[in-house]
Amino acid sequence: MSNATVVLVTGGAGYIGSRLVPKLLAAGYRVRVLDALFFGNGLELLIGHPRLEFIKGDVRDKPVLEKALQGASTVIHLAAVANDPSFNSAPELGQSINIDCLPHIMGSAKLLGCQRFIYASSASVYGINAEPFVDENQACLPITDYNRFKALGEKILFDLTDSTFQTVAIRAATVCGWSPRQRLDLTVNILTVSALARGEITVFGGSQYRPNVHIGDLTRLYTMLVQRESLSFISGQAINVGYENHTVTDIANQVKDIVDKYFSTNVPIITSASDDARSYRLDSRRVQQQLGFDFVYSIRDAVLELCEQWQLGKFIDSGDVLSDTRYHNVLNMQHNDWSFEPCGETPSC
Repeated sequence: MSNATVVLVTGGAGYIGSRLVPKLLAAGYRVRVLDALFFGNGLELLIGHPRLEFIKGDVRDKPVLEKALQGASTVIHLAAVANDPSFNSAPELGQSINIDCLPHIMGSAKLLGCQRFIYASSASVYGINAEPFVDENQACLPITDYNRFKALGEKILFDLTDSTFQTVAIRAATVCGWSPRQRLDLTVNILTVSALARGEITVFGGSQYRPNVHIGDLTRLYTMLVQRESLSFISGQAINVGYENHTVTDIANQVKDIVDKYFSTNVPIITSASDDARSYRLDSRRVQQQLGFDFVYSIRDAVLELCEQWQLGKFIDSGDVLSDTRYHNVLNMQHNDWSFEPCGETPSC
């Protein structure tokens, strides 16, 4: 697509968005971000960029959402209450953001002339799956409302798909790596920072398989999907995006190996029981074969990034990084007011 057009990124100041937006700007696009800043602003260093427009607003606010869509040729919809623990901490809030407003967001995008809609789904839609590897032909068997609503979001979007409205759903694995709006409530990230902050790694369960994708690769893929002249060959489809499939214990051992060498230490791994039954291995050949996308970053790269940022003092202002609301979605939601009263059609709005 022409980089003279506007790319709207909802939730663009968050963990993924604050790594994605700089890539889109570097590629020459005009980028509009709609974000309520519930989790802070990972784009602070970009404020004032001539091709970045920032709208502070909630995707559930219909007039604000429609304003943000004006003139946008592509939407990358990242805004969500992300992951099961965050969703479960406030189910009604999660439902209002993750599913209730999607028909309006997606339908309005098409109605207002958007040509391409890229939806951040989740590989968790597969639930528990004993297959050696799970590809996009496997049935979605969500076991939580977070998973279920992500799958329903795909259906809402794909029902709108036609030759004028190209759609893709990204079923990303668990994301890892450094971001200006850092999250530590993700497997690789929390294991690494636990080793750095507390000198030990706690593994809950350990035998569960967790596919992972580096945030650098995921944001490269989103940028590629914007840059492609046409997505007709994959429009109306979901795409798995995961590079490495490891058990949580395997990941913990990788973290220990890197942290021990980086800081000349000997971090113990402590294993505890877990009732988390989610386990699956992701087959991501479609994104590689149909889009020609190559994964270039590994779990080890993510751990090294976090070690480097730790050494640079990026976490130094936190009394206890493992309980700092800035880095943990659940803690943030417990300490902040996410309430929103949609204005609807009343004359006062």
